[in-house]
Amino acid sequence: MSPLTVNAGDFCLLLAENYYEQLYCEIKAMGQGRRLPSFLDFRRNNELTQAMLLKRPAAKVGVEVVLPKREIAPSRETVPKITQAQTMPVNREVDGGGKLRQCLFYEKNIQCDGDNYHLVGNQANSKLIQGALASTNKMEIPDYMGLLSDQQALSQYLTRAYRQYIGKMLEIGLGGSTFSYAKFDFLFHDVTAKGIDFSQRFETMFRFLKQDKQNIAVSEALPDRVSLVRERCDRLDDSLVVCNGGRKNYLYRHIN
Repeated sequence: MSPLTVNAGDFCLLLAENYYEQLYCEIKAMGQGRRLPSFLDFRRNNELTQAMLLKRPAAKVGVEVVLPKREIAPSRETVPKITQAQTMPVNREVDGGGKLRQCLFYEKNIQCDGDNYHLVGNQANSKLIQGALASTNKMEIPDYMGLLSDQQALSQYLTRAYRQYIGKMLEIGLGGSTFSYAKFDFLFHDVTAKGIDFSQRFETMFRFLKQDKQNIAVSEALPDRVSLVRERCDRLDDSLVVCNGGRKNYLYRHIN
């Protein structure tokens, strides 16, 4: 189970791991889908069943549901499975090799050659920069203009896009509730395989998250226990370390 609540409306989108789960949360947030099953029960269905469950309530709010391709079952090439061990491609410009080999790992602190990184939690709205939750604040993930078969270009794009996503989640005070890079990568392939604009999908998600953040209080408490594996941690940039904890993603921010 996720450490977050699963009730639709209570930051449901932070639990959504594919296109149909995102639509489920958005439809619920718009006051439709009263006859839809609970989020966990919805998740247990295959893609076609999920799409058919969403079709009628989505139509009521003017949202088109893209159906899965019936003739070809999703493969690892089109929609790869989320693997807990998957991390970002090595960022050699930042880390001189990518991994944090010389760092000391503690539950809420990472120390690297005199640099300290502290675990990031969620923030109350009173601590956010002015305008963080305004409609004018956009996710602004760029479009991918290359070929999906160009693995190097795609990898570089997803790394840049992930940095943008993390930065925006920090802006709205949800740094303690982010997707891992593995889930972010999965969502790109999931929506792209359905012919959906990935950047716009995240823009829509961001809009609903800001609405939730305005109406739902978040706990600023850090988790009591943190399980870190060095090989699942990477420097996001010179100020952040990100660690894929499996069911939860952890961000560590550099402090002076």
